[in-house]
Amino acid sequence: MSRGTSLGSVRGSPRMPLVLLPSADLLGLSRALVDSSAKGAISTANLPDEAVSSLAQRLLRPKTVRKPLHPLLSATATLFEQEVCNYQEKGLAVTMVADWAQSLGLPSRHVLALEQAVDELLLNALYDAPRGPLGTPRYAEIPPSERVLIQALPGESAWVRFASDGSRLAVGVSDRMGQLRRHTVLSYLERCASAQLRHQSPLEDKTSGSGVGLFLTAMAASELLFRLRQGQSTEIVFCQYLSRPRPLRVLVVDDDAHSPLSSSQT
Repeated sequence: MSRGTSLGSVRGSPRMPLVLLPSADLLGLSRALVDSSAKGAISTANLPDEAVSSLAQRLLRPKTVRKPLHPLLSATATLFEQEVCNYQEKGLAVTMVADWAQSLGLPSRHVLALEQAVDELLLNALYDAPRGPLGTPRYAEIPPSERVLIQALPGESAWVRFASDGSRLAVGVSDRMGQLRRHTVLSYLERCASAQLRHQSPLEDKTSGSGVGLFLTAMAASELLFRLRQGQSTEIVFCQYLSRPRPLRVLVVDDDAHSPLSSSQT
C-alpha cells in the first residue's frame, strides 16, 4: 500500500501530520495511521486539489478557533445535546437523533446507518466505559439482559451531541471515563475492515471488545474523528453529507489533549 503524502502544517497551524492517500477505504485509512504517527488520513480520490487543501486546513485549525462539535462544520451550526443515564434514555436519544437527521433530508438508508451507530456507541459509553474501584469494567459480569435496569452513577452518564450547518450533519457520543486508546481504535477498525474484505460480516461478532460499534460508525460516516483524553473523556464524532452521502474518506484519531483537533469543551 502506498504510504501517501504527509501534510505537516497548513497556514501556520501547529504540526499535526495528515496522510494524504490517492485512494483508500476504511482498511487503507486505518493502516495508514497504524504505520505512522500521523493524527489523520484523507482519501483524496475524486477530490480536486482545492477541496483537499480546504479539508486539511479546517482539520488543522488551531483550537483557539471556535469549532462546533467537529472542525468541518461551520461555526454557525446550532448544537444540540442530551445526557443519557440509562437504557430507556438511550432509546429515546437514538430516536431523537434519527428523527432529526431525517428532518434534515438525510436519505433513509443513511438515517438507519446513523441510528445503528449511535445506538452502539451509547451502549459502549454506558456499559463498557465505566470502571470499578480496581479499574476493571464495572458491568462486565452483568448479562446484557440485566443491564437495562442499570442507572448510570454520577459522572458516568453518556452524552450525545449533534449539529448541522445545512451541508453536513455531525453526531458525537462521549463519556467521561477516557478508556479508549488509539491502538485499540485502529486495531478494531482494521480487524473489522479486513473481515469485510474476506466477505465475513463483522456484525456476527457481538462479543465485548469486538469493535462492532466503531465499525458501524465508520460505515455511517464520511469523516470520522476520535477525541481520546486518557482517564478524562472519550468522544467519537462522525460527519455525513446531507444531499449526497459519501463513504468514509477522513479518519482522525486525536489522542493528545493539546492537539489542534481538541474540542473546546471536553
